[in-house]
Amino acid sequence: MSSRSSVYREDVRKTNKELYSLKDNKVNLYSIPEMKYLMSSGNGDRDIYKMYDYKEIWTVGRFINRVKYYTVRELGKNFSRMPLELKWGEQGNNFEVAMWVPAYISDHLYEVTMNDLKKRHEFVSDLTLSLNDRPKRKCAQFLHIGDYNQIESSKQYVLEEIKAKGCSAKGRMEEIYMNHPHCNPPEKLKVLLRQEIE
Repeated sequence: MSSRSSVYREDVRKTNKELYSLKDNKVNLYSIPEMKYLMSSGNGDRDIYKMYDYKEIWTVGRFINRVKYYTVRELGKNFSRMPLELKWGEQGNNFEVAMWVPAYISDHLYEVTMNDLKKRHEFVSDLTLSLNDRPKRKCAQFLHIGDYNQIESSKQYVLEEIKAKGCSAKGRMEEIYMNHPHCNPPEKLKVLLRQEIE
């Protein structure tokens, strides 16, 4: 068990700042390396002000908070929490949620943390969460700033720029919430749009 003074505190937002950039005021292309994510999926209306009430999204956040207890105790490492990433279904009533985690979140730490959460919250046993390594991919990114009601125009701009660059979109676009919808006025909302391309 590590003492507080020996704990290494990692600001993963800084180490990944290029891939989670607040400076993408135009569409930029990135090569995203293989990265590890905690992932789940569920059903719920496309409402960013209600999404934190959805059990799958709540549990992803709760997992991150709890696994840090074990990384500190067993590895002497603590890390900052990364933004929530969502892909909404075409009909707007289902979603896939993900959050980046450090590579040292092992299957063992995942199982220990999930067992802990299941003991504390019975409904967690009914959810499907998984720890996945997402392969390298090429993506286009653009930072939407402003009211969420205007985000579709930003998405259309991203798709037009992808086409102009001689690429094509692959799969659904991700919304990465760089600040919390509940803690910021609509005009200051920041959502990083990430679209895989080929």
